[in-house]
Amino acid sequence: MPTALDMAGPILEVLTWLCLPAGLGLLFYTGFLRRFVHPWDMAEAVVYSDSTGVGFRWFDRKHQVHNAPMSPYDIKDMAAGDTLPIYYHPKRPTQWQTSRPEEAGRTASVLGRCLTAIGAVALLAGFVLPMF
Repeated sequence: MPTALDMAGPILEVLTWLCLPAGLGLLFYTGFLRRFVHPWDMAEAVVYSDSTGVGFRWFDRKHQVHNAPMSPYDIKDMAAGDTLPIYYHPKRPTQWQTSRPEEAGRTASVLGRCLTAIGAVALLAGFVLPMF
């Protein structure tokens, strides 16, 4: 009858081969997402009010001015000249928001960290196990 230590070896081997590559792949995927797909820039936007209406105005990385017209109801608590942080997509400055954007691939990042940790612990345990 096999002992617990005899059975642990193949289980640790399977955990290492399943969890470590999958976890590292997910971490690579989230790194790629954050770097190339969903990069958000922050700029200081100024509330403006002129003949065209009211809204936000900010400069992007290339020092181009962008306007975000709003209704007076949306910015009722702000006066012309007030500043606020605004987050925008560098390739599409029309895509913006005033709240801090969520990190891209947050669930995949957490899952990748957990799987990588399980795979690394199983790998180390596979080396230590034969010593007992």
